Amino acid sequence: MTNQTSPIDEVIDDQLYNRQRYVLGDDAMKRLRQHHVLIINAGGLGIEIAKNVVLAGVHSVTLQDSNNASILDLATQYYLHENDIGKNRAECSLEKLRALNDYVKIYTCKEPLSDCSAEYFQKFTCVVLTEGNLDEMKRINEICRTNNIVFIMADVYGVFSRCFVDCGAQPFTVFDKDGEQLKEVFINHISPEGIVTVAGDERHPFQDNDIVSFRELIGLEKLNHCERTVKDMNVHQFSIGDISSLGGEYKRGGIAREVKQKVQMNFQSLNEQISNPRILTIDGSDYWTKDISGDIPQVIYVHVILLAISEFKQLHQRLPEPIEENDQTILTNLSRKYLDELKSGDHKVNDDCFQELTKYVFYTAKGSFAPICSGMGGFVGQQVLTAITGKFTPVRQWLYLDAYELIKEIPVEDEYKQLKSVTPDRYHALRLCIGDTLVQCLARQRLFMVGCGAIGCELLKLFALLGVGRNGQITITDHDHIEKSNLNRQFLFHKQHLNQPKSTIAAQSALEMNRELQIQSHTQKVGVGSNDLCSDAFISSQTIIVNALDNVEARRYMDSRCVTNKRPLIESGTMGPKGHTFVVVPYKSESYSNQNDPIDRDVPYCNVKSFPANIEHCTIWAREKFESAFHMKPSLYNSIMSQPNIWSRINNGDTIEDLPKIYKFMKRKCLDWNDCLHLAREKFDKYFSNKARDLLHKFPADMVDDKGVPYWKLPKRAPTPLEFDINNDLHYNFVLSCAKIFAMVYAIPVTNEQINDVKTNRDVISQSKIEPWQPRNKVIITDPTVAKPTTSKHEGDISSDEWKYVQDRTKAFKAMPIPFEKDDDFQIDFIACATNLRAQMYALEMGDRYEIKRIAGRIVPAIGTTTSTVSGLIIVELVKLCLSQLKDISLGVYRNFYINIALPFFISSEPLACETQKIGKFDVNIWSSFEIKGNPDMTLEGFIQEVEKKYDIKPVLISEGVKSVYAPWMPKASSQLKRKMDELLPHKASITYSDLVVLPDDNDMDVQTDGNSETTPPPIRYYFNG
Repeated sequence: MTNQTSPIDEVIDDQLYNRQRYVLGDDAMKRLRQHHVLIINAGGLGIEIAKNVVLAGVHSVTLQDSNNASILDLATQYYLHENDIGKNRAECSLEKLRALNDYVKIYTCKEPLSDCSAEYFQKFTCVVLTEGNLDEMKRINEICRTNNIVFIMADVYGVFSRCFVDCGAQPFTVFDKDGEQLKEVFINHISPEGIVTVAGDERHPFQDNDIVSFRELIGLEKLNHCERTVKDMNVHQFSIGDISSLGGEYKRGGIAREVKQKVQMNFQSLNEQISNPRILTIDGSDYWTKDISGDIPQVIYVHVILLAISEFKQLHQRLPEPIEENDQTILTNLSRKYLDELKSGDHKVNDDCFQELTKYVFYTAKGSFAPICSGMGGFVGQQVLTAITGKFTPVRQWLYLDAYELIKEIPVEDEYKQLKSVTPDRYHALRLCIGDTLVQCLARQRLFMVGCGAIGCELLKLFALLGVGRNGQITITDHDHIEKSNLNRQFLFHKQHLNQPKSTIAAQSALEMNRELQIQSHTQKVGVGSNDLCSDAFISSQTIIVNALDNVEARRYMDSRCVTNKRPLIESGTMGPKGHTFVVVPYKSESYSNQNDPIDRDVPYCNVKSFPANIEHCTIWAREKFESAFHMKPSLYNSIMSQPNIWSRINNGDTIEDLPKIYKFMKRKCLDWNDCLHLAREKFDKYFSNKARDLLHKFPADMVDDKGVPYWKLPKRAPTPLEFDINNDLHYNFVLSCAKIFAMVYAIPVTNEQINDVKTNRDVISQSKIEPWQPRNKVIITDPTVAKPTTSKHEGDISSDEWKYVQDRTKAFKAMPIPFEKDDDFQIDFIACATNLRAQMYALEMGDRYEIKRIAGRIVPAIGTTTSTVSGLIIVELVKLCLSQLKDISLGVYRNFYINIALPFFISSEPLACETQKIGKFDVNIWSSFEIKGNPDMTLEGFIQEVEKKYDIKPVLISEGVKSVYAPWMPKASSQLKRKMDELLPHKASITYSDLVVLPDDNDMDVQTDGNSETTPPPIRYYFNG
């Protein structure tokens, strides 16, 4: 065993782990550091699991492998190269694994499994076995069960994969089954029978047998802090059982919050599960067991065939091969043996399906398909984390992933025969899966990928393994630079790459995996105006477009470029343990933009400004205060005061836009550290005392409407003005954090001694002169539909003397605006203090600093295991798109996935076909294109006549982007018809066409559509010169 020592840091490195921390939570993160994981065999699947577990941050990983690298390993094991052939796989991978995470100890071991005693395995808390034979699987599973060690088995054979999870003979405790935030609702009424009605039009989120706890009930005080079991009634009501014995009667208020319960799970041994499997399906039907009667699903045939592969490997010390005369018969007979042991009299066997699956496994088993290694490796990596922390629900107990829809479109027997004439190289294991014809097609691709973050890194890994674009071109772009938080998931980047462009380093790292790649990197951001990089000429020259983006706007933009240029698109995304994949097939499927993405609803402005209902509202408010005080106002000051002759213009009384907004900023300019403390103390009263008094002055605490209903009732809470207490740590810390940032804005040097001198600072703060509150006639927005005002009014006129005062105070001063940075502790100190003071003011529960940081920084929870799984699934679809270049394949071959590996949950579905409608004399869909060849003399009238003649459409409205070109009701519409198209559509000489939206007369629409359907013809591309 090769040892490495590294210091153990029990404090979580937030800069490295913050995205993962929001997925797993601190308790699970700390539990990870206590565990030692053994991963057996360093092939393509084993190294993918190891990579994910090391990135996650366990205490140690031991990679055990007695095998030397062969040419077949290079198609899936990205840490091996041609010069590693003949060397131990684990030892060749060691240094690259160590580079992933300084906090994890990495060991290697070359001992064969047959030489390892039971005592050897007792050093580990989790054992993952890959590439094992049947005896090894059973023996190690029994050792693990006896010693309360988590056992996971996983394999990839060709395009088929499986995993088995056994969390031990003792009941396994799940501390958090799904990782979701606690759900809660405001209450409108509770009947004596225990029927709870939620407030407003809100739907309650609870299901049968959920546990909820109550608080802030008035009239049913005895129910506060009690836990009750839920029975769902309808979307607005749930039952908690009869409560009449508690006494009292509901009057108002109340919040019901979910209480998460620990879950106990029992697991069976591998030996028991072989003939009585419990298998997680990917068709939405949850789990399959032999108790379910009827047709045996396809996954059960795969189950018995892969068991037969394991036994074949045990008997013959190799995998079956078509060149061996009896191998297929032996494999088929072994498979039937396991099928007979499993099926009952109620089960119907589809022998054709069984024989076909056996054939495909037989022909591909010696190969290994990199996308399946990635997909299954990500899932198994998460199973390791789940099993050793109790965070999320482990699979119970089998999962199978495959690329069967792909492989059945390939003539495997013919492709296998052709391999006799192919010299084995790094792609040989891939050829054994999909044939040389498709491997060569992958090599010819011209692929454009947008985004080089977590998904982008995983996809580049797979492009390297598959040899995508090695005889064509891969082009990538990403405008971001590498931060430390990226290193936890974006595994192509290491600490020496910090602050460098992601796309540049990603391209270099991919080339290190496969020197044959042809890859070009850019640092442009895609979107409207991204010029040549997303031009029609460039996009139409590509064979496949890949989105690896993290925002909907850019995704929709790239989708529109693909539809316009008739190019396929693969799209994927993750959020914590959840992920999705989406494939866009030209002329056949709907596009990404046809999907209804979940809408990120903005919090109503009035909730943020005056009526917060939860810690999120308070955090958004605190972030806005930070932006206003420390960035927007200083930036506006610099912008205005840098104008020529600014003071002459001010003194002359010239109108200068936004000038009054910076008066207070100038008047309050701090000259030293004490000034900063005084100004911060003033902010305390302004934010947490005066604001409450303003509200209560407008809406008194006992205010009722004409029906006697209190104005201040949940979710609306009456604020309580906070009285500053110098001995209250939260009060003091707010003033201190605020003062520190003011010192930066006003460029005042402050030493750590000054900041940390608590006694002196308290004395200075206590001497601050605070103006008493005076009622103000200020408008308070109460309507939740009203957006935040884009402008603010200045209160009162500013005299020339006042301007003279601030001129003297700010002479030659340049402010230092502070942009928000979520990883800046000073900034988060301020936002956390401000958030919790506001929560206190409204009697809300105070927030955790890290949750406040997530909300303020808009941090998307992320973990590498999800990314790996999603990337593998979507690259299977990319290979199908390549296959479609060789033969026509139906839309039913493709798959979109939605996964949640916390539950765990997989569901696949066929892409939806694009909707076709009749417009004029044409059947059109989103992929249709109309065009008119123009000339310099063509008039608008001539254009309309051409459209009518060519497409049988009578235009009633023509527009270019947001600009209207023609409508019959427009002024001078008749004279507009005589104008030349070149005049109506001004353009540079280099522009050859314009895409025009043409709305036809309703009588031209011969299709009945629902209200959500697109009923306009495709844009008409008008070419200026034919």
